[in-house]
Amino acid sequence: MRLLEEDRRLKRLKLQLETSEDLYFASLLIDEGDVVTAWTFRQLKVQREIGAERGDRVRVKLSVRVKKVEFQRFSDTLRVLGIIIDAPEWLEAKGSHHTIGLRPGDEVEVLKSSLLKHHERILQLAVQRVRVAGILSADVDEVAVALLRPQGLEVVAVISLPRPRKEGSLKEQLRENFKDLIPQLAEEVKRRNADLLLFVAPRLVRDAVKEFLERSSLPVRIVEASEGGLAGLYELMRRDDLKELLRERALLAPKLALEELIKRLDKDPERVAVGAEEVSRALSARAVEILLVLDEVLLGSEREKTLEILKNASNTARDIIVVPLELEGAELLRGSGGVAALLYFAVPEYSLGEEGG
Repeated sequence: MRLLEEDRRLKRLKLQLETSEDLYFASLLIDEGDVVTAWTFRQLKVQREIGAERGDRVRVKLSVRVKKVEFQRFSDTLRVLGIIIDAPEWLEAKGSHHTIGLRPGDEVEVLKSSLLKHHERILQLAVQRVRVAGILSADVDEVAVALLRPQGLEVVAVISLPRPRKEGSLKEQLRENFKDLIPQLAEEVKRRNADLLLFVAPRLVRDAVKEFLERSSLPVRIVEASEGGLAGLYELMRRDDLKELLRERALLAPKLALEELIKRLDKDPERVAVGAEEVSRALSARAVEILLVLDEVLLGSEREKTLEILKNASNTARDIIVVPLELEGAELLRGSGGVAALLYFAVPEYSLGEEGG
């Protein structure tokens, strides 16, 4: 994403959307009440003697006051639904509902109703060079294809392979199964804008197919794992030796925050707030160090309620981290309504002002 213009006083951002990852970031930046301006298509109304008819679709620049944002994870379209507040007079469209569809390549202006700490963090991530890693995780009877993106781990396909026969060389059977498949899958992840190929496999599989990876036009990094296939993907995400890779994909901060949350829940539960009620109480006590918010709640019906928490946290929390649902451990947040916090200090069950109420 390119930040073309920024006016913090007016809370105005002008953005160039370049990839599908930018649509994900934009979906987290645009809130209800914001004004979005972009080129879009609008159906003309043609007046006839018998009444109005639907005319041609025309390309026109409109501004809408946002009512809702719709984004499907790992897709290439962001829908912004709202009420038209500015349009050419000849269109006679002010006050009407309209949906602006944003795609990679589009330019959009966002006039924010409020520019909060989490918006600034998302924008900071978005304007970095977005990097996508392709992953082939192989075992003797299965290969999983995935993309490691800022949105999390996208599993593209899981392919079953013929089980090795008891007779004959196992290594030769593996070579036969993979000799055409590995180059084909490597090209597929490249087509999906990956700039690196991770090959994850047990040593036996790695040794059998290593030569086929040399045909890849992408840089290849081989990672030995106890298992391949779908299980190998999740083993990869738990490894501590890939932190730089996760940082490049904007996933390191949420991964570390989730790990600390899980650790404190076990060892120091008083310095954790889980769920909207506990987090709100901790914010009132100015005890929140890091607020964790599941991206799913910002993409769904709970967004408005969550924004109230984010507004409070923007003034007091040291950091606010948006956690992708596809990241391992994120289900813990989902079970608590999508919000949790790491605290500087324990907060009494009833904060001041609530006792005797």
